[in-house]
Amino acid sequence: MSEKNNPSVGYTVSLCGIMSGLALALMFMLGMVPTFEYVSPAAAGVLIWVIREQLGVKYGLISYIAVSILCFLITMNYEASMMFLFLLGYYPTIRDYFQKIRFAPLRFVVKMALYAVSAVSAYMLLIHLFGMEHLLDDANEFGKYGSLILLGMGALAFIVYDLFLGVFAQVFEKLIKPKIRKRMR
Repeated sequence: MSEKNNPSVGYTVSLCGIMSGLALALMFMLGMVPTFEYVSPAAAGVLIWVIREQLGVKYGLISYIAVSILCFLITMNYEASMMFLFLLGYYPTIRDYFQKIRFAPLRFVVKMALYAVSAVSAYMLLIHLFGMEHLLDDANEFGKYGSLILLGMGALAFIVYDLFLGVFAQVFEKLIKPKIRKRMR
């Protein structure tokens, strides 16, 4: 369903509520399962993408904003919340716009620029606004270029996430969406 099909209000509210609630629950689990620090924001972003796919970009972005605000109020891990807020939460929703860039090297450069600006902005805010200087100390464990090494490792993870989103979109379109349509009848 897209924005043009005008789904019922009940369907819209329930889908947004369920997917946003699941996304928030994943972000809340960060306190219970420490290894979920980057997996949870990525998975929560995929749930927001499902809203975008079913209802449109407007509902996807509104749900992203709601989950982002609640993340800061409920979760204890500000680092993961910032990664959701600055990149992993909204990127699946706007990824299709980047995919429209036909020249693949330019598309890759634009995506990497978005990653770099988002990641650096998130960590600068964490360090200077939230006073989390220990993040710099953790990066220095990798040596003189520790921050750049960690940024590069994050870029590799972002590339894998982007590839996963491409595969997941195809799986969703071919396997999951027909089942949703079948149940909606």
